Amino acid sequence: MKRRTFLSAAAMMCLPAGVAYAEPKTVKVWHVFNLETDMIYGGIKAFNESQSDYRIDARIVPGTEVVTELIKATATGSVPDLVTLDNPVVASFSAQGTLTDLTDLVAQSKLIKPDLYFPGPWAAGTWKGRTYGVPRDANTLALYYNADMFRAKGLDPDQPPKTWAELKTAAEKLRDADKGVYGFGFCALQAEEGVFQWLPFLTQAGGSVDKLDQPEATTALQYWVDMVKNGVASRDVINQRQYEVINTFMAGNTAIALGGPWELPRMQKEAKFDWRLTLLPVKEDKNIKASALGGYIFVSPKGAKQVEGAFRFIELMSDPRFLNEGWKTGRLAPRSDVVVENPQWPEAYSIYREQMQSARQRGPHPRWPEISRAIQMAMQEAITGTKPADVALKDAAGKIQPILAKTPL
Repeated sequence: MKRRTFLSAAAMMCLPAGVAYAEPKTVKVWHVFNLETDMIYGGIKAFNESQSDYRIDARIVPGTEVVTELIKATATGSVPDLVTLDNPVVASFSAQGTLTDLTDLVAQSKLIKPDLYFPGPWAAGTWKGRTYGVPRDANTLALYYNADMFRAKGLDPDQPPKTWAELKTAAEKLRDADKGVYGFGFCALQAEEGVFQWLPFLTQAGGSVDKLDQPEATTALQYWVDMVKNGVASRDVINQRQYEVINTFMAGNTAIALGGPWELPRMQKEAKFDWRLTLLPVKEDKNIKASALGGYIFVSPKGAKQVEGAFRFIELMSDPRFLNEGWKTGRLAPRSDVVVENPQWPEAYSIYREQMQSARQRGPHPRWPEISRAIQMAMQEAITGTKPADVALKDAAGKIQPILAKTPL
């Protein structure tokens, strides 16, 4: 028993009869998870029932609004005690000094050990050697494909594409204009989702965010541009969110699609065909395995009233018992030591867990939103034909390089 807990209990025993116990302190939590099967709901229930010092008061904030809401709360001094943030934006808040430094609490924790976490998720919660967030979950991308369509077009569903060339060939063969079927689907939306899906191709081509004016970056973007230009991918990819891309896949209008593990629950319920998963293909002359890292980070805003209570909840949610529950909604544990036994969708679990080994974080960088916007614009310009891919990327590099000159990646 921790010393503070022992002293608290001892004090209670000394209270005279008729003296009321102190009311539990309220820990205000903002999170983005609206599925009732998400592990956070079981965690809140277990936390509230396991101790009497704190009670969680949770509020669901849509993922597209949580950053704006937190900025407003910080400005007005009315911050919650705990927030779940998408991993690439944590550095922005950390660098501005608007998050609580959790380094010392992590050092004292028996449950949260940095060495147990995958490098990408843990790095997303740190800034200049200090810890400002603890990973809640992780996700990455893989390829969904329609095995029935593979068979119908003479392709072997047991031999999915392993290289860019094989993906291009399969997608072209699977394209069926008469039936309104596209060969390949991806998200090129002018939003973080689009960048999340394109960055693996940039890395696989041998490129990087700080060298967008180099041929490798052009090769990566041109690969997508050609897919759309040749009708293998729909022009609608510039307007579709990730879940909308998967909607087209489940409707039978796309044969192969980029997607994350969070799609698995609805895929199981709604897809009426033999669907499968495979690792992202590599560029044949580079053989660089890469995917993008997604997931949420627990942070406590500066000025939070119940930091200790918030951290105790983080510890509970970091227990392998709860991290194991995450896979029920397609959330991977951010820790390498947590392996789900007898998981739902076992083949998908194996694929995504292997893909996590090559998942790269976005940044971390305090001005990642600006960097991302420049990449988003280049993607849109190239895919719509407004600018050639190399010109669009050089323009993006012109915006990004001054930012990186001040604070490198």
